Amino acid sequence: MDRRTPITSGRRYTWLPALALAAVAVAGCSSSGGGSTAASAPPSTAGSATAPGTGTVPGTAPGTPNSPAATTPAAPPAATPTPTAATTPAGTGKRPADACTLLTSVQVVAAVGTSGPFNGTHPDKVDGKEVWGCTWGSRQSYANIRETSPSVLAGLRTNPEYTLTPLPGVGEEAYLVQRKDGHRPEVYFVSSGHLYSVEVVKDRGPNDDANAPAEAAAASGLALALSKLV
Repeated sequence: MDRRTPITSGRRYTWLPALALAAVAVAGCSSSGGGSTAASAPPSTAGSATAPGTGTVPGTAPGTPNSPAATTPAAPPAATPTPTAATTPAGTGKRPADACTLLTSVQVVAAVGTSGPFNGTHPDKVDGKEVWGCTWGSRQSYANIRETSPSVLAGLRTNPEYTLTPLPGVGEEAYLVQRKDGHRPEVYFVSSGHLYSVEVVKDRGPNDDANAPAEAAAASGLALALSKLV
């Protein structure tokens, strides 16, 4: 036989009002004290906190203004290349006042191909002005350098009676200038902003045209040497 006393319908929920009153009393005590940590706790940061060592500090993500990647100093600019022979004018820009000091008698003998000695003489004045230059030799065999007007080369470029052959490596610009028949060769070169003419004559005579190839080679060789001195 079951001896438990059945709960009647009239007393079934008599304990609920008492439980509610107890909860109200506890809540009143908590709010009246003023020191509860639950009441003064800051808003939850759930969802933004991360485990130590694994989170990203706001404002320091890669690429942001405060990030190490964004504040790392830029690499220094590349050093300016050192001037080389290809970018430096061939002439020194400090040519000697006396052009006749540029070549020795031995050098002139080698260029002209006949015995010396060859002493230098200065060219005559042009329009009453001294001309920078020198001629080594005689009337029949000589080597010559002189400064001339840029208009001379400009006129030769347009003259159909002459051919101009570039000479790489001689000064800043250089040409072997010859008549259409190949005779009377002469080299014009630019160095330190000045235009110069170089001429070599091995034997000025009735048959001197036969010397043109050798004279062209000798003038080109002297121009190369002289372009480094003026």
